[in-house]
Amino acid sequence: MPIQRRMHLVAYLKTGPTANHAGGWRHPAADLHDIFEPERYEHLARVLEAARFDCGFFADTFGIPDLHGNHFKTYVQLGGQISYLDPLAVLPLMARVTSGLGLGATLSTTFQTPYYIARTLASLDLLSKGRIAWNVVTSATDLEARNFGMDGIPPKALRYDRGDEVLEACCALWDCWQEDALVLDRARGVFADPSKVKYADYIGKHVRTRGPLGMPRSPQGRPVFLQAGASERGREFAARWAEMIFCTPHTKQDAQEFYADIKQRVAAFGRAPETCAVLPSFAVVLGETESIAREKAA
Repeated sequence: MPIQRRMHLVAYLKTGPTANHAGGWRHPAADLHDIFEPERYEHLARVLEAARFDCGFFADTFGIPDLHGNHFKTYVQLGGQISYLDPLAVLPLMARVTSGLGLGATLSTTFQTPYYIARTLASLDLLSKGRIAWNVVTSATDLEARNFGMDGIPPKALRYDRGDEVLEACCALWDCWQEDALVLDRARGVFADPSKVKYADYIGKHVRTRGPLGMPRSPQGRPVFLQAGASERGREFAARWAEMIFCTPHTKQDAQEFYADIKQRVAAFGRAPETCAVLPSFAVVLGETESIAREKAA
């Protein structure tokens, strides 16, 4: 009997008027009046859930790119891919109006500490009843590093080494509470059982955290890990941690080679290859007919 396979759809999102196409906001049909309205993101969540998407995640850059002439003027003037809102602020809005849609945020292991990351994502996972994903990035630009008090971005190897430790520390924090630690017994005056809560006591070369987290174990235990590393070190990092890998292959052969390579690396870490989904990017142009869609694409 043939194995039934199902396509998984994850939406690439940005907070603002555009996601993939930097000039999309100029299209006559593009909505601009509601960029900062909660209803925009509630509507987006409803549409994705109705379309049977598994998840939507917000890509993020921690600053305004200054790639053109070492200045932000071009991006600001032409409305480039800027995160006009912190995705962490809109995810609860989207969770409130959906019941099954996965919701992802981008957080950097280079700039943010394990306790902050673990606490934020556990809170969102509790509020969404277990639907949060973490797009794990190590960041790659000096402009972002300078916004966090650094002179420049650390070397790639160092960023990924720190990234491994941040995820190890976060997992230790998420494991501080056992599933049944929360008691809520009014009669006995026991809110939670302290014997089922422990310190994390994680000490690494780059990060350390004592714990425990100030909230109980979330429905998933920890968020789903999404990653997009394409370099040799990035693929190793993704193979160790990721349950979803976002990639941008140029050809079908590129996609097949990446898929085979990742699955082999996942197995080398002692993980079942099927526990890691490889998600090649693609863009869709919609039209009432094929000819209208092709005209739009042109």
